[in-house]
Formats: sequence, C-alpha cells, structure tokens
Amino acid sequence: MMEVSNTADRAPDRFEFVDPHVHFWDHGVSGLRWPYLEKGFEHPRLKNMHRLQAPQFTITELRAQAPSINIMKVVHVQSAQEKRYGIETKWVEGMAELCGTPHAIVARVPIASPDLNRALRENHSSGRFRGVRDMTAQESIGTDEFAAGFKRIVTQDLNVELLVPYIHHPDVAELAMSRPEATVIIGHAGLAERRDSKYFSAWSKSIERLAKTPNIVIKISALASGADPEWTVDSIRPWVLHCIEHFGPKRSMFASNWPVDRLYGTYEQLLEAYLEITSDLTCRDRRDLFVNTATTVYRMH
Repeated sequence: MMEVSNTADRAPDRFEFVDPHVHFWDHGVSGLRWPYLEKGFEHPRLKNMHRLQAPQFTITELRAQAPSINIMKVVHVQSAQEKRYGIETKWVEGMAELCGTPHAIVARVPIASPDLNRALRENHSSGRFRGVRDMTAQESIGTDEFAAGFKRIVTQDLNVELLVPYIHHPDVAELAMSRPEATVIIGHAGLAERRDSKYFSAWSKSIERLAKTPNIVIKISALASGADPEWTVDSIRPWVLHCIEHFGPKRSMFASNWPVDRLYGTYEQLLEAYLEITSDLTCRDRRDLFVNTATTVYRMH
C-alpha cells in the first residue's frame, strides 16, 4: 500500500515523505522543559501525555517508529519551555549538525510581545530557522501589537505558523492579505477541535474562506488526535479532503505531529490513512501533498 510515485510516473523502493511537523525533545537538555509531558499534567486537548513514556525523542526514535518509510526531510516545530529564547533552536541545530536532521526549524517567538526582536535575534543563530510559532496567538491575534509583530517577522523572510480555532480565521486572513509576500501556515488543519456535524459545518465554511487568500498554506495534521482518539480512515476523510479541495495540493501538506499523535496510532497507520484517502488523486498531486509543498514552503531544497 505504501507507494506514491517518486516522479509523475515512477514508484520508489520505499514510500517517501517530507514531514513538516515533528517535535524533538530530550529531558536531559539544560535550560529546556516539556511540562506537558510530566506526570500529573493534564493537557487541555490531549489529556495525560505522560502516557507517551518518551523522555527522549530524536531522529533515531522517529526512524525506528517508521521503518517502511523514507523520511526524506523533517521540520522541527517548537515544543519546549525555555529559560531564555533560542535555547531550543540551538539544541536542535546542534543535533542537525551531527546527524543532518532536522532540515528546518520553527521556533517559539511571541509575536505581540516587546521581546519579539530579542527572540528573533536569538533564533537567527541557526541557519535552519525558517519560521515562528506562537502558542499564545489566540490571546493577542487581532491586536495592533500582533499586526506589528507579524510585519516585523515577515520582513525577515520567515514563515508565520498559526494554531488557532476557526473563530480566529478571519484575523489570519486579514493578516495574510496585509502582507502578500508572507507565507502563513495554518496548523493542524485549522485546529479542528470537535467531531460533530455542527462543528464541521462551521469549520468547513471557515476553511473555504481562508483558502481564498493565496499566501495561506494549510498543514493537514492532528486530525487523528485528541478530538478523535478512536479515529478511522472514514472519520478523518471528510476533514482531509475538504482541506485539499479548497487549498489544492500545492498549498496543502500532510504532517505527522509526531510523537504526540503516537497516543492514537502508529506513524505508518497515519500515512496509510492519508494514502487511502487520496487514492483517487493523481500521482503528481499526491507527491505535492507528501513531499513538494513542505519542501517548498520550508525552503528545504
């Protein structure tokens, strides 16, 4: 089942995938902490993540969990609590210098904060620094401070990755339209938080509106996650296809959200689901979804 054309008309020996959403961590690194992985912590969406039992997760562990997949390139997305800005990026950069992975880094940067310039400066020490993610964006998106920070980030040729529910999607579209040269990435399929028909209706209309802004790209990930812990191919199918239908393969990219979503299945089960859902698409379109879009967006050529 794991076959997608390497070009438009040739299949590779192993399924090739560029994964644009992986979280690396190591509890032994000084100055970094992952509190949501600690015993007793209840994540608002994912609940008890201590169940992962993973004090360390690096490319070694990732490849071990996906033996049939040729993971060609990886994007590390920030996941640590830092004592000061840039520590996580420096640690990941050091790992990449040793083993060649990851190929791009999305760093923690507070977009609306007075600390913005300092955070950017500390992260620019890495040649793999490609974008920013601010997990507090819901609190400040739509403000003048957020708009000013967004502009500052875009002038440095960095992607802006936003993980916000659909009620904030109009703010995302407004930001993207204000800076047509920006690349704005909507994370986790627009943060689809529930699995009922009323929610799907509202979410799907919001996705359609977002897709009309040409410099917004969607990352199809975290659908087989906490909102759908007993997920099946059929349960995630409409969400996946709706994203692809409106954004198109060249502005959509599959991602794993690993190892977080290991709570709900294996890496290979997830990619097999993506493959089955897109079985009616052309090989070229699937190549965009699994490889090309992520490679282009994160400049990993």
